Amino acid sequence: MAKAPNLKLPSPTEMNSIPDLRVILIDDNEIDLLLHEKLIGIQQISRTVLSFANANKALEFLSSNIALPKIPPTVILLDIQMPEMDGFEFLQAFDAYPQKIKSQCHIIMVSSSLDYGDITRTNANPMVVKLLRKPLLLKDLKEAVEGIFKDFI
Repeated sequence: MAKAPNLKLPSPTEMNSIPDLRVILIDDNEIDLLLHEKLIGIQQISRTVLSFANANKALEFLSSNIALPKIPPTVILLDIQMPEMDGFEFLQAFDAYPQKIKSQCHIIMVSSSLDYGDITRTNANPMVVKLLRKPLLLKDLKEAVEGIFKDFI
């Protein structure tokens, strides 16, 4: 039987060594948001985690970043199936954003049910760097982020 992973959160000293990356979580499921926040803390991926239960609110936040002189490198964990605006509709709206923002955002799509259509649409979208199945596993999340930000982690 597999041993459960050590779910220790970083100490204040360890927090200083965590990369200055930003993670944005977009998922209508509050439990998934909490779980993903915890995984990011355990893996020490980022000091800044912003959670949105609504894709429109995440787009509003990203719009507010247009005026910033420098956009921090950002990983967006984007759920595919959400009410109001799903992950693919988010991608369509985000595609209209300035390159200044898009170039700093690296999108990982997540879904609890990976059907062939979702996989095909995800792979066809150049803004998406990875597709992961929910619930996320510690090693999958860490490998995905390390693959994106080799120079930061």
